[in-house]
Amino acid sequence: MVVKANKVRRPHDSEASRRALLEAGRTLFDEVGYEHATTREIGERAGVDPALIARYFGGKEGLFLAALAEAPSEQKQGPDDFEPKELLAFLLERWEERGHGPVSRALASPKLSEEVRALVRNVIGERLVAPLAKELASRGAPQPELRAELLIALALGVAVTRANRTLTALAGAKVEEIVESLGPLADALSSDR
Repeated sequence: MVVKANKVRRPHDSEASRRALLEAGRTLFDEVGYEHATTREIGERAGVDPALIARYFGGKEGLFLAALAEAPSEQKQGPDDFEPKELLAFLLERWEERGHGPVSRALASPKLSEEVRALVRNVIGERLVAPLAKELASRGAPQPELRAELLIALALGVAVTRANRTLTALAGAKVEEIVESLGPLADALSSDR
């Protein structure tokens, strides 16, 4: 008669696994962008089964949004300088390098849950709108928050159109050329008129 030994499973620490996935996801999203980060690589970096991403976050997008919501305050979220042209260049270059993730897609989507809309509003508001509005207010621009949001929407529209390559001249232009062409508009939005 053969007696099988009972395997005693060690208890899983779900909070430790969740935190490890969050940290690995945040790091990988920052390194390669949302589109190029795979759940398999995130799981490997975290040292846990990648299927746990779906369990704890509902999927890669949920993990990305959770990583954004809990991003450390010292992590660079915007340009060094919130000059309007600098912001345009920063956003266009970032979306060019990393592709469009849930936040930029959410900004352009008319169909969002109120929870996602609130999260994106907070993230964009704190990291981009508020500092840019402060810069515009210091220049005496009226309605600085509206003008800040218009600059962000302008950058998003240009980036999305470049990504889908429907307007060939825009798709083929260098970021510097686009920023130079949009310079008068950025200047007008940042003026006191």
